[in-house]
Formats: sequence, structure tokens, C-alpha cells
Amino acid sequence: MIGAQALVEMLKEYQVEYIFGVPGDTSIAFYEALYDAGSAIKHIMARDERSASFMADAYARLSHKPGFCECPSGAGALYSVPGVAEANASSIPVVLMTMDIPLAGEGKQTITELDTQGLFESVTKWSTVIKSADKIPEAMRRAFRIATTGRPGAALLVFPEEVMSGKLEKEKRDLFSEKECHTYPAYRTRGARPELEKLTDYLVNAKRPVLVAGGGANHSQAGPAIQAVAEWLSAPVVTTISGQGLLGDDHPLAIGVIGDNGFHPHAHRTVEEADVLLYIGCKMGSVSTIKWTMPSYNPDRKILQIDLNPEMLGNNFKNTLSVTGDAQLIVNDLLTLLKGRTSQRNPSDWVNDINREREKFWESANEEFQSDKTPLKAPRIIAELNKYLDKSSIVISDAGTPTPYITRFLKLGGNDSRFIIPRAYGGLGYAIPAVVGAHFAKPDARLVGLFGDGSLGMSAGELETVSRLNIPVVLIHFNNSMFGWIKALQKIHTKEKYFSVDFTPGDPALVAKGFGLKSITIKTPDELDAGFKEAFESEGPVFVDIKSEPEAEDLPPVYSWHKTAKQAATK
Repeated sequence: MIGAQALVEMLKEYQVEYIFGVPGDTSIAFYEALYDAGSAIKHIMARDERSASFMADAYARLSHKPGFCECPSGAGALYSVPGVAEANASSIPVVLMTMDIPLAGEGKQTITELDTQGLFESVTKWSTVIKSADKIPEAMRRAFRIATTGRPGAALLVFPEEVMSGKLEKEKRDLFSEKECHTYPAYRTRGARPELEKLTDYLVNAKRPVLVAGGGANHSQAGPAIQAVAEWLSAPVVTTISGQGLLGDDHPLAIGVIGDNGFHPHAHRTVEEADVLLYIGCKMGSVSTIKWTMPSYNPDRKILQIDLNPEMLGNNFKNTLSVTGDAQLIVNDLLTLLKGRTSQRNPSDWVNDINREREKFWESANEEFQSDKTPLKAPRIIAELNKYLDKSSIVISDAGTPTPYITRFLKLGGNDSRFIIPRAYGGLGYAIPAVVGAHFAKPDARLVGLFGDGSLGMSAGELETVSRLNIPVVLIHFNNSMFGWIKALQKIHTKEKYFSVDFTPGDPALVAKGFGLKSITIKTPDELDAGFKEAFESEGPVFVDIKSEPEAEDLPPVYSWHKTAKQAATK
């Protein structure tokens, strides 16, 4: 058995079903081994390596298995950095396999020679070069273990050509997997009993407890446990953008999204008026805390935090109590302790008042939802989208134009519905390749991808992939012919000195049609109603090009932007 065959056997042992990648001249042995393996592992060809890594990221988020991507040497590794970095910073287990130049060519100016291991050290949990075929089984087990345990993250495996073609001296009994690491989080850890007892004390004695759920709660699949604790305590639940959808948006305790981007005012009020805040799988980063100004300082408020990564505990605020461990396990244990200490509570007058404020918010939003203005306003577009979402919907957005509107106005049904967005580095070009990975993780889901034209310019080639694979997705393009997010910032901070943010609109629907997708162009409210109906009744992929209002025309719901604009207006 040669190295490439051993690698494929190890992937099969770990029940890897899909690998996302791009062929290259250093990948020949690996591709032959995949070919010979038949249908055991399906290779999903992307049009560039960045897209392949985004596909693996989305697949891992939804399947709760490690996502695998592969690339050739040199530029292939360079192009893979964005997706691997995003996955690692978002605690998503993605493993990149780079098929590299021969070890014998090191230092000899071999074409595509690159210190790939060094390149990825700062954006992975682990990166290594395998230097003999016999090390492949051991390295694969370590990669899976590192990627799926503790705070999940990314790993890099570099396979020089000699390793892929070299013979294994070890016996086949070394080709085994660690089944605990087939999924993540692997080897979940519980909180210590004394800390759980203290956590219970604080919540039992709280008059206005609030649960703040972040992306870590979603990764841990802690939604049902969090909902059960919230219902037992009648405690409101607010989420970060990454935690959005943890509870169904129609739940009376699902108050909304906090932070700078697409915030809900009633959710902000909930945080500020809480006497006990329990953060679950939340880093308390710059966006969710509006640069650490929310909650405001209150010496009487108790801040409690549950996180898998001890490095995040008390990192940005002075915690009253920190508990390390898996969110799902800890919240389930917490529920057991609460039930032994107190009876189920009824909603307080405070919670009822917050819900009345929430109802008023949605009533006031109806004016935006029914706007007939053209170009179409983003809230009108999201309101129309909401009509077609069900409990199996997966909505994937790029950073940029769609983000604040989706965060503020999207309504998810809970259960298996999810909202995914790259929040670590905010890279554009994510949504279109991500729907490919999402489809293979959840083939029966209703898929929706949203992106602006800045993002489209960075991932338009993957329209061919969507078409070739016949991914059943509705792709919604916010077409305003500019880098709208940056133009809005220039409006606020440079007094409309717009510079290098506008570009030729072209005809994106024609481009999508050229790649084989059904294409719909929408410019008016009537076309929006009819176009969405046609798109969501279609079975194959549909590209919907919507002429939308630029952010600079009417500032989107970004808290800091409105605050800055208000301050400027009063000067």
C-alpha cells in the first residue's frame, strides 16, 4: 500500500463522505487513490481553493462532522487560507490536506515551493508536514483529535509527493480511527459540581435573569437545553448573530439579537435591565458588546459565563462566576439542579413588558416591509423571504450588505432551521460556495444564499459548481453596483467623499444564466412577489438578481453608525 492509498483508507475509517477541493499537478497520486476507492468518498470539485475551504466550513457547521478540503501546492495553499482561518477562529473543525512538492526539492527553487506549515501556523490549531508514509495513520488520528476536541478548530496536513507515492512498511492494523472523534465536539467536558451549584444559586436568586447565547451554543447543539432552562426560569434569551436561530423566533422568550449589527432595541433593553446575565458559548467580542460598552457598568449586576475554552472566561468583562465546559452538558446539568431547587416560574411583569415592546417593534417594521419604493429596500426583501422559510430552512449570508437586515428582520422557525454567516473575519465570497457544503450536510433542507455584488465578484465562478451539481438553492443577489458597506462608512465618516467603491452594474442574471442557472431579475415590488414565488417553487438552483437600495441612501440598522450620524447632526 502506498501513502495515497493509506490516506484514503484512513478517511474511510473516519467515515469521511465528502472532500471539497481543486485538482493540481501535485495531487495526482491522491486523486488516483480516490478514483480507485469508488463511491466510498465523493470528491466535490470547486472552482478555486478558497471556495473549497468555505464549502468544508459550511458542511462542518451543519453536519457536526469535520469538514475536509484539499488543494495542490503553492497558490492552492495560499488561496485556501481565508476559509481555513475563518473556520479556526469560529471554532469549526476543518482539515486541509495540501499535496506538496517533493521533499527532495526543498530549497532548490522548485516551482510552487512554499513553507505551507509556517503559513498556516497562526490560523490553525495544528499544522504539520508528514515526512514518511508510515506516519500517515498516526497524523490523521492526531488531526481529527485536535480538530474536534477542546475548542474545535482547523488543522493542516501537508503531504509531500514522496509520501503519497511511498510504500507503507507498517501493517494494516495501524489503519484505525478514534470513533469518538468522528463528530464534534468530541470528549465533551462537564463543569465542576461546586461551580454548577454556585451557578444555580445565582439564577435561583435572580429577579431578572437573562441568557445570552453565542455561536458556541449552536456548535454544541445546546438549543433544546437552553430553551428548557429559559422556560423553567421564565428568563429571556438574547443571542449574538452567530447564536441567532437557537430558539424559534416566535418563542415568547426569544427576544432577539444584541450587538452593533442589526440589533433589536428590546434585546438591548433586556441586557441592560438584567440583574444576572448568563453568557453561554459567547466570546463577548466587539460586535455583540458594541465594543465592550454593553452591558454598561453596574456593580450590582452578576455576570456569569459558560465556555468550552478557558481562555475566553473573563477575557473582556469581570465575571462573577466562570464555568468551563461543554454548553450542552452544563446547561442540562444546570436544569437538573434548578428543578431540585425551585418550581417553574411564570413570566414576570418585566418579561411581559419586554414582549409588548417587541410586538411594537415588529408592528413599526411593517411600514418598511410594505414599502413600494424602488430600488427595493432591504427590509422589504427580507420580509418577502420570511414567507417562504420553514422549519428546515438554512439561510447562509455573506458579510456585508445583507448582514444587518437579516439579523434584524429574518425570522427562523427553530428546530432544524439555521442561519450561517462568517463572523470571524467577515470575508466576502462565502455564501455561494457555502450553500454547496450545506447541501451535502443537509440534502433535504430549504437552502437560501444571500450576498451583495461585492461578494458575487469574488465567488461568481462557483455558480458553475452550483449548476453542475444541481444544488436546490435560491441565491438572492442584492444588486446596488457598489461596495455598499464601505460606501456607507465613507458617508458617515468622510462627509460623502466617496472613493473607489462604485463599479459597473452589468447583468449578473445573464452571467448566472450562462452558467446554467435559472435566472430572475427583480426591480419592482410586484416583480418581487412574483419572482420569489417562482424561485421557491423551482426544483433546481435559481439566481435572483434584485435591484436594491444602497446602504448609503438609508443607513442600515447598525447601532454605532446611527449613533455617529446622530452626533454629527447635532454639531
